[in-house]
Amino acid sequence: MTRLCLITRGDDAGSCDSANRAIREACKHGMLRNVSVMVSGPAFAEAAAMFADLPGICLGLHVTLNAEWNGPKWGPVLPPARVPSLVDDKGFFTSAPSVLHARGVDIEQIMSEVEAQLDRARAHGLDIQYLDEHMGVGWLPGLRERLAQLAQREGLVDAHGFPSLPAAPAGERDSDVVATWKTRITHAAPGTTYVLVTHPGHDNAEMRHFYHAGLTPGQVARERDAERRALTNPQLRQWLQDSSVEVIRYTEAAPSSSGR
Repeated sequence: MTRLCLITRGDDAGSCDSANRAIREACKHGMLRNVSVMVSGPAFAEAAAMFADLPGICLGLHVTLNAEWNGPKWGPVLPPARVPSLVDDKGFFTSAPSVLHARGVDIEQIMSEVEAQLDRARAHGLDIQYLDEHMGVGWLPGLRERLAQLAQREGLVDAHGFPSLPAAPAGERDSDVVATWKTRITHAAPGTTYVLVTHPGHDNAEMRHFYHAGLTPGQVARERDAERRALTNPQLRQWLQDSSVEVIRYTEAAPSSSGR
């Protein structure tokens, strides 16, 4: 009997080659079942080629309206002149949703960009089946409702409707990713479907360019490499099976939430 269902998701496909390869590895040799694609990312074309025909994987549109890193930057799919409230003076996205809020972003420009991202994903052969948000941007006034309407209209699962695994209690936190995930799952309510959001990567020179204020040098690369290794850890997969935890795709979780 299934104790709980776990939607395993890898974010930021398309952000760089390191992320693309790590996510593909976690899909082919690990427990990753859902891939969120950053269409405006600099490595999107590579991601589309890698994931368009990958069997057993559910692909999602990772709605991207910000570029948070001091290193790599990205901007809109639409010409910057069509979405001026979304970009800085160089045509890149701003660093955070709070910046968009402070400058009074135009929600119609947002929706035009989101639809352009979806169109571009499909034009590259990606069968997009769900929609989620980079940096949780959906809290911007009025946007959550518009994204839900878009998902319903396009027959996509709205990822916003699924809870994340609960955080590990303060006294049971561990620096080891596998141990932390086990603790979070152990404290999760049975009979519930949860999402485990991950950001797989490789600890290499490319990923070490992902940084911003408040992080130590190489922190992002180390953390994302640790998540990649955890997702491909055979002992963790066996533990999940022994614990009656079913690893699933979004489309297997809630057919009533999808138009498919």
